[in-house]
This record gives sequence, structure tokens and C-alpha cells, in this order.
Amino acid sequence: MALAGTALALVPVAGWVRGRWRRLPAAIALLALLVAMGLTAPMLTAPPREAFCSTYAVDPFRGFYQLVIEVGALLSLLSLAPYFRAHEQEPQYPVALLMATVGGMGLTAATDLGLIVLFLQMVSFPSYLLVLLVRSDKPAQEATLKYFLYGAAALAVMAYGLTFLFGLTGSLNLRAIGVALAGADRAWVALAFGLVIVGYGFEMTLVPFHVWAPDVFQGGTAPVSGFVSVVPKVAAFAGLLRFLLEAMPNGLAAWPTVLALMSAATMTFGNLVALRQTNLKRLLAYSSIAQAGYMLMAVAVAGQVPEALPAIGYYLVAYLLMNLAAFAVVAQVERMFGSDSLTVVRGFGRRAPWSAAAFTLALLSLAGVPPLAGFAGKVFLLLATIDGGLIWLAVLAAANMALALYYYVAVIAEMYFRRPEHSEPAASGAGYIWPIGLCTAGTLASGIIPGLVDKLAHFGSILLR
Repeated sequence: MALAGTALALVPVAGWVRGRWRRLPAAIALLALLVAMGLTAPMLTAPPREAFCSTYAVDPFRGFYQLVIEVGALLSLLSLAPYFRAHEQEPQYPVALLMATVGGMGLTAATDLGLIVLFLQMVSFPSYLLVLLVRSDKPAQEATLKYFLYGAAALAVMAYGLTFLFGLTGSLNLRAIGVALAGADRAWVALAFGLVIVGYGFEMTLVPFHVWAPDVFQGGTAPVSGFVSVVPKVAAFAGLLRFLLEAMPNGLAAWPTVLALMSAATMTFGNLVALRQTNLKRLLAYSSIAQAGYMLMAVAVAGQVPEALPAIGYYLVAYLLMNLAAFAVVAQVERMFGSDSLTVVRGFGRRAPWSAAAFTLALLSLAGVPPLAGFAGKVFLLLATIDGGLIWLAVLAAANMALALYYYVAVIAEMYFRRPEHSEPAASGAGYIWPIGLCTAGTLASGIIPGLVDKLAHFGSILLR
């Protein structure tokens, strides 16, 4: 409510600020996010309860994922600030970012079918606006149109699937639906699940609902692409987990098998296509698709393996840190050279050694190299998958992780072993020191001392039952 109120208050402020006051909305948004984090943290240990006429869960699961979303929004805000400094749209981006964050936070706690649709729309529509912030940018216009069309279709299909659940049970509450579906026709339950997964799969960039992501990531600015790659995805994973564990317990509609197959297709497709990319944002888009596939394999066993939920929570934190670090460096590269082509980072290790080192650590963490956060996260995911009996999926994931190392190392080689094509940068990228530094420090700390984040992630396994 603090974030929603701040976002609404910033709407008129963003319209009239001029000159150096253009930075005021970002400063207010930063303060609001810090306040929201302070209000959310104590709820991790609060007893689970319901609010708003039993439509909204207040439990540690919701508290953990909302905290992760708030951190992702704060780091994204720090990346957006230098990118849009002195830009015409500088006052507007904090409003859209806060609105999308509120939608993501609501999705983690919604236990009512109507609220699920509402919060998914609240995540999506401000995200469209963020991609189109630079309205004169033709690639951004094309990317936004694709994003909107795919998003509208996916949410419409999902809403249709939710109406089947209401028709089968006569209830909008997830837990009441889970009880009533025990005696329902399995064919109708399977149909409803198949339609619902379209909406979640769109936000999570799961194959075959991923097709929007590469074009949107490439067409949008790098900080916006980083935000879109993290905050909606964290919210969708949390929303899907709550939906599955509360509305479809005991493997109704054979969802573990369906999700395992989608996980295999997603990680394999993402990594294979990433091998051919020559654009940094597009490469990170396919990397993001593959990362979603890794996390989905633990979702597939979440109903039977107690450690699956903490593993997903840990990896989402690690993914947030290492992915935002990578996009922050790409934003700096865009600011300095006016391009995000792979060739512009040639010799980047000599021109910007600290940023190149941070980019290297982020890419190695995404690849799962120890002792970084991505390594510990992948170990947790693989162990949970093996405990769930999906050994074939764990073996496939390990092979994909080895394959992915190639294109991550290829970018590192460009930075350190190739001669630069551009003599001098066009602009300074010094404003990105905070997001790059914080994300890199978090990636290192989470990998070296994984127990700290793992203990926090265990709060993400306590749902209101």
C-alpha cells in the first residue's frame, strides 16, 4: 500500500517537474522502496493469516517473494537513473516501475482468481510503458507492440482457463478450489491447467510462450530489459507455486510431468539459440529463457520434495543479482558506445576493467561456476530434482549447463582477448557504479556464504494452508 500510494502520488508530480527537479520522482520512489522493504521484512516471521475477505494471503511465502521483488525494483531503479538522466522521460519511469512492482507483489499473495488476473495485468501494462519510454525509438515501438499483443493474448487465454476452475468448483478461492477439484473430472481439470499455464508461462518466458522476450529485450533499453527479465518472472514463479500447491495439490492434471517436459524444452531451446547470438541483450534474453527452465524443474517436484521451494527461492535471489548485474553493465556499454552489439565489448577489459570484471563474474555465475551464487543455486535445484525422482531431467540440465558455458565464456573472451573496434567511448558510464557494485557484491556473498540466503529462502516455503 505504501508503494501503491507513492506511485499514485507521483503521477501529477511527474507531469509538472522541470529542470533539476526531474530527479525528484526517482528519489521519492527509492525512498518508498526502502520503506516498503522495512515494512515487509518483519512479516517473514509473522503468523500466516488472510486479509481482504480471504482473497489475499499474509504469510512468510508472500513476505519472502515480495522482499525479493522490492530488491529487484530498487536495483533496477538505480540502473534506470543514470540511463535517463537529463532525458525527457526521466520523471516518468519511476511511476511505471512502482506500478509494475505493486502488481508483482500482489501476485505473490493473491488467493482469488479475480485478483490473480488483476495483478498479472498490473505487472504487464506498466512493463509495456517502460519498454516504450523512448517513444521516438522505432525498435522500442516494435518491441512494445509485440509485447502487448502476446501479453494480451496470453492473459486472455489464462482468464478463460480460470473460468473453468470457477465453473467446476463454484469458488474463486484457491484453497476452496483445491478441495473441490478432488472429485472433479480430470479431463476438465487438465484443460483448465493447460489454459492457465499460458499466462504464467508468458511472464516466466517458458517455451513455447517465450517468443516475445528476445525482441522485447533487444528493443527496450538495457535497464528496462533487466527489470522485465527479473521482477515479472519472480512474481510469476511465486504466483504459479501458490496456484499449484493450493489449487492443484497431489499432482492434479499431471502437472509435475507437464512442467518437467516444459522445463526440458525451455532450457534446451534457450541455450541452443543463445549460441548464435551476436547482440548482448538478445543473448541475455535467451539466457533468461534457459534460466527459467532450470528453475521450472524444481517447480515440477515442489509438491513432493520439501527442499524444492527453498531451492527455487535461493535461485531466484541469485538470478536476480547476477542477471541485473549483467544488464547494468550492458546499460553502461550502451551509454558509452551507443550500441549493445557483441563487438563493442572487445577490449572492454582494458577500457573499463572494473565493469568488465563485474560482467565476467555475472556471466560465470549464470553459467554456474563456483564459488558464485549461480553454482550453489544450480546445486540446490539439481538436488531437489533428483530427490523428486526426475533423474533424467537433472542429467539434461547438467548437460545444458555445460553447453551454456560456451556462449558465456565467448563474451568474456571478447572483452579480454580481442582488440577494440572503437577508439574512444562516446559518453561516460560512471553512473552505474551502484547497481553494478551492489549486484556483484550480492553475487559473491551469496555464493561464498550460501547459507545466509538459503535460510532466508526457507521462509518462502511457508504458505497459508
